[in-house]
Amino acid sequence: MEDMDFVPVRTCQSHEEATIIQNALQEEGIPCTLDNDHQGGLTGVLAIRIMVPSERKEAADQFLTEHHSE
Repeated sequence: MEDMDFVPVRTCQSHEEATIIQNALQEEGIPCTLDNDHQGGLTGVLAIRIMVPSERKEAADQFLTEHHSE
């Protein structure tokens, strides 16, 4: 996944929410990673971005709209 161009599809304030969405996207076959997940004890201070390959952004957006409304 290192060679892919990743773009954000969702921003979360909690590690738990980000992980739930990450797992759901991966179960749909959409590769993704979390950006700023390393914030540790700073929960709520830094947003965690859910990143997907740019060519999968449309599929990720559609899935999130249907299944994980904000």
